Amino acid sequence: MIRKTVSMPDEMGQWIAEQLAKGRYSNESEYVRDLIRRDQENQRKLEDLRSMLAVAEAEIEAGQFTELSSKADFDKLFEDVTGTKRRETPSE
Repeated sequence: MIRKTVSMPDEMGQWIAEQLAKGRYSNESEYVRDLIRRDQENQRKLEDLRSMLAVAEAEIEAGQFTELSSKADFDKLFEDVTGTKRRETPSE
């Protein structure tokens, strides 16, 4: 395992101390490792979203899409995708 030294403003150090005091983490290293794991997961999710967006853009450019021109069209698509009817909201 490698060892790192990190400099930060006092406010951030206080934040870490508060997280430890709340019992969320047993030490500063555990807190930092958790932040890095979360960041790694968020980066993976962002890459997945970008890939899905690229696929969707290519499908649109190729004309592979369904145009929804009414609430009924949207409701039908919602039901097809989820298998359930969409609940009405008070503003509808």
